[in-house]
Amino acid sequence: MTSVNTNAGALNALKFLRATSAELTTVQGRVSTGLRVSSAVDDASTFAVAQGIRGDIKGYTAVSQALGSAKGIANVALAAATAISNKLQDIKAKLVQLSDASVTGATRTTYENDYAAQTAQLQTFINNATYNAVNLLKSSSADQKVVANIDGSTVTIRRNDLETSILAAAPASAAAATTSLGAGGAYVTYETAVNGALAKLGADIKLVDGQNEFVKQISEAATEGLGALVDADLAKESAALQSLQVKQQLGVQALGIANQSPQTLLGLFR
Repeated sequence: MTSVNTNAGALNALKFLRATSAELTTVQGRVSTGLRVSSAVDDASTFAVAQGIRGDIKGYTAVSQALGSAKGIANVALAAATAISNKLQDIKAKLVQLSDASVTGATRTTYENDYAAQTAQLQTFINNATYNAVNLLKSSSADQKVVANIDGSTVTIRRNDLETSILAAAPASAAAATTSLGAGGAYVTYETAVNGALAKLGADIKLVDGQNEFVKQISEAATEGLGALVDADLAKESAALQSLQVKQQLGVQALGIANQSPQTLLGLFR
């Protein structure tokens, strides 16, 4: 039956055109965002899982930044401890000179002044070993606990007090200089402390580097997993976009043809 009130063909064509337009909008959104799931409307459960993974990835980024800062603290302390170790070589040479009992008068005074100047540099190195308001080498320093994972676990950068037993005044005599160089002497005790600090700082830096690399690998794996969940296949979506555009054009033409059908009724009245 042909009717001017109800055009079944036009309604059917409009229904399919509406569906095509809706699908085209979805595909265009995937192409423009690169995401198959960009909101909870697309896939509620997948979107919820993806949001949790995004939170983890941001957490890993924060952990990596914290570990980077911790490495900076340890690197600065290591640089200062290395400078102290290098300076101790000069101080040892000066102690050997001071341990010579035949050296007296102005020469000994010169050696003592040189010794005092060199040992003063040790304190300068310690004072300058500060990074982000943290100094691991001072007597007032403390272990630094640094977040190591998104579960709140930590790694520790250990303090290394090189200030309490620091070398100060020159030995008062050749015998005192000799004692300082011997087992249990002031120089040997301090040298042992410095070597221990170098070993601990090196180990702590290696620990931080290893943890940071692990966190980065986990973050990359999480990012890859997130992509598998929500990323769109752009090659597939591009092909679908072209197909739907053609389908939409055909639907418009079909609707136009269907809307012309009632005009045939006019022929009956001529």
